Amino acid sequence: MQALKLAAAAALSLLTSGCAFIMGSPAKPLATNPAPDEVLSPVLIYTSDCDFQKEIDDSGWIGASTALPALYAAEAVCKALNDELPGAMDAAGIKATFKLRKPDPKSARPRALKEDAAAIGAKYVVALGEPGGFGGYQQYGPSVGIKVRLYDAESGEYRGYDEDTYPISLRDFSNRGPAADGLRIAADIANKLAHTMRKRCTEAYPYQCGKTGLFRLAEPRDAYGK
Repeated sequence: MQALKLAAAAALSLLTSGCAFIMGSPAKPLATNPAPDEVLSPVLIYTSDCDFQKEIDDSGWIGASTALPALYAAEAVCKALNDELPGAMDAAGIKATFKLRKPDPKSARPRALKEDAAAIGAKYVVALGEPGGFGGYQQYGPSVGIKVRLYDAESGEYRGYDEDTYPISLRDFSNRGPAADGLRIAADIANKLAHTMRKRCTEAYPYQCGKTGLFRLAEPRDAYGK
């Protein structure tokens, strides 16, 4: 059953990524609110508190070879990302305020986004999902992924969505704690998000944005973000 869930998760990731054109047209990139070249600063960014203990405890000995290293990878990326984001935003000239939060199983929308954003004068809010580790299944290799959601701070409207996935070697995360590859992935995500606050990718298909170093915030289709 767990293997089937992992396979479904991998398939869903493909459908919402650069391979989405196989099944139909992907969501269009945002053209307004915000415009592609509008600088999103100041901005409020919600990040995960990186508490993976329950998932790690629940993995059991059966998942020791795949699920556990994947969780270690997600945790390592999560903690490194929280450390990397402030410096990346500063380097890009973005005034960002960060708030930690626990994942809400009912909705990705931060409950107090309007109030929190108003306190710093932010027009937009970014909600980063908790990094997810995938141990691999059949033709799908191990990976760590993250979801990015954009909200209009004044109306609370769910405006944009994107995600990114990084292949990993489970051997690099055989032990819990900081890892060089986790830091590399976190630094890439942080820099990509920082540059996205200045300009968004507007290519027709998500896979075309890989060369731009920018997220493609598109019209959201997932109900979890609403």
